[in-house]
Amino acid sequence: MLVLVFQPGFTIINNPYDDAMKGALEELNQAGSLEDFQSAANHFDRIANVEKDKWLPSYYAAYAKVMLAAMQQDLEQKDPYLDAAQENLDAVAVIEHDESERLALQGFLTMIRMSVDPARGMELGMNCGMTVEQAYALNNENPRALLMLAQFKHGLAQYMGQDTSEYCAMFEEVLEMLDQPAQEGSDPFSPRWGKNMTTMLLQQCQK
Repeated sequence: MLVLVFQPGFTIINNPYDDAMKGALEELNQAGSLEDFQSAANHFDRIANVEKDKWLPSYYAAYAKVMLAAMQQDLEQKDPYLDAAQENLDAVAVIEHDESERLALQGFLTMIRMSVDPARGMELGMNCGMTVEQAYALNNENPRALLMLAQFKHGLAQYMGQDTSEYCAMFEEVLEMLDQPAQEGSDPFSPRWGKNMTTMLLQQCQK
């Protein structure tokens, strides 16, 4: 029989990365204001500056900055946040990462960039569509990839004056996917965001 004996003075050493990520994610998940998202973005940037071989800190820093841009009412303030988020995503791209997740967030960033000036639609629209299509093609079980694909197509249909019911149904599918429990053995810090956004888009569909 195996007996584990803990010697006097034995201490469990916590993983600094895990502790830092738990704290930063808690801050991000509770964020509701520009100040909150800025604080979370700064927190993830500090982790990324130390953990240069890990993609999630830069990914979440980018997500927080995209949210800052989305919430910012002053149009002139949106691009600086998006430029900073793009730097984070560029950092993610050169290390091992989940490409479907990165491309989905890239699509989100581009959609917010397009919202700053309608004239950007011609320049960025095709690239955005290709990005979210690729994110979904890489992993059709990624709810954020489906969310961004549906959001892009929904917006395009609205602009063209076309029926949007197909894409509203896609939002329903996204919610079902987001409600699924995390796969056993998956990274506890893997992206989980999207439910609040999907719920809001569905509410708009029902108006």
